[in-house]
This record gives sequence, structure tokens and C-alpha cells, in this order.
Amino acid sequence: MHHTREIPREGWADYLLLLSTIERDQQVRIQAEGPELGDQTVVEHLPLVEIFVEEKGSDEGAIEVTVGRPGEELTHRILHPEHVWAEESDNGELECLDIEDADHVKTLIYFESRELLDEAPPPPA
Repeated sequence: MHHTREIPREGWADYLLLLSTIERDQQVRIQAEGPELGDQTVVEHLPLVEIFVEEKGSDEGAIEVTVGRPGEELTHRILHPEHVWAEESDNGELECLDIEDADHVKTLIYFESRELLDEAPPPPA
């Protein structure tokens, strides 16, 4: 059973800052889904560096998600976010962050379960 709750816009910055702290280094998979682009996997099995709301400049209001390892970081930017939903498991663990923009494109950030990671083979060296 999952619980989905919308994060109010005025709470985005604080929620994402807290999330970045709690989930830092957690493996994530990012998918983008939209009427025109279909479903696309942006990244898989990369550690989260941070998620934040850009507070100034021309991208003000954009949400940026940075993943990867030092020197190999990748940033995915959602320019005009309209909604942020958190999908949580019964025990309150965040499973997916669903960010929808003005063009109805959804960015889904899946937090890969620690149990799954324990069973996964190590990445090639």
C-alpha cells in the first residue's frame, strides 16, 4: 500500500533540502514521462547528490536534481514545476518523488530500496 501526498509549493524548498540531507548517496532512478516524449529513463543506479529549488536568476523556481559521483555528476532540471508529490510506503519511506511541470511532463525520481541494493551485484570496476 502506498500513500501519495502533494507537497505545497511554499514547502518545496524546505522539503527538498531535508530530502537531500536524508537521502544523500541513496541510489536513484530518474524517469521522464510526457505526452510527447513517452517514457524515458534519464539515469539509473546513481547516488543522489542533491535536490533543490533554484531561488534566483533566470531559472528561478526550477527544481534541480543532481546525481552521480564526484567528477561524474549529472543535473536534471525541471524548469516550470507545477506539482510535487511524494509517494511513500506504509512505513513512511519515500519511494518516489513525482514532479510535474507546466507541460504535463512528469519527472519520477525512484529511491531504490536498500534491500534491493544488498542483493544487487556490485557494479563492474
